[in-house]
Amino acid sequence: MKIIDLTTVSMNWNNPFQTRNTNQIRRISIHHSATKIGSQVIFENHWRNLGWRNGGYHEIVLLNSDVEICYDPTIVVNGVGDHNIDTYHICVVGNFRTNGVQPTKEQLNSLIQRIRFNMSRFKIPVDSVLGHNEFSNTVRFNHRSNTCPGQDMNVLRELLQLPLVAQPPVQCGIHVVRAGDNLFQIARKNNTTVALLQQLNNLQNVNLIRIGQTLNLPDVSSNPNQTQITVGTHVRVNQTARNWVTGEIIPNWVRGQTYEVMQIRQNNNELLLRNILSWIHIFDVTPI
Repeated sequence: MKIIDLTTVSMNWNNPFQTRNTNQIRRISIHHSATKIGSQVIFENHWRNLGWRNGGYHEIVLLNSDVEICYDPTIVVNGVGDHNIDTYHICVVGNFRTNGVQPTKEQLNSLIQRIRFNMSRFKIPVDSVLGHNEFSNTVRFNHRSNTCPGQDMNVLRELLQLPLVAQPPVQCGIHVVRAGDNLFQIARKNNTTVALLQQLNNLQNVNLIRIGQTLNLPDVSSNPNQTQITVGTHVRVNQTARNWVTGEIIPNWVRGQTYEVMQIRQNNNELLLRNILSWIHIFDVTPI
């Protein structure tokens, strides 16, 4: 799953119709697009035709299981009429109301990860994760007759309550590593850096490095933390930590705080933190 941040390019992101404090968010609404393809850009023309200033979803799980973050949670979007002020909206691309079609396994995994992440940061219980058609009707909208999200929400809520299972280490994949104060997205195979794909910050120095260049970055597996951290270890998130494994920015209130390690994966390079339920790189924490 790749996180694609569109929060500063989505339709009228800088001139929203309505805003809120995140402590007003009490529910997460799940949708499907009822289309064969979809993305924020594709949906925007439809939303403009409806006269909306902002779109319908905060996040979109794409067909390839990547996730578009469309709007900051402080922006109220148009997912469920008359129920939006306290709701965070996630949509899965696909039409799940006909012929038994359901999200792919990869889409479902991404959806569950994103729901869990948002449940944690907004302190939302699992019974407040609702399908669009589970919202009460209003004078203007008959939500109960809607077929969205086309999934059995009871099954989805059961999945959300299952224990998290660590994924087996992969032998090749895209990772984010730190070199000094710079973050790089790299391709690694068997713990060897094979190519630099993209520099993620400190862009003023990007000309010093060729995109696609093979690097001799320190091997993450040599991190001394690996020999000290096991499941149950308490770690402090470093003040220099910038991004979760999923690519999202680590909030300021997390840095400097202490958490227990629930699971370890990716050749012992990624840790799942208890209570916050987020994966962090091992070099962004210090065991205590």
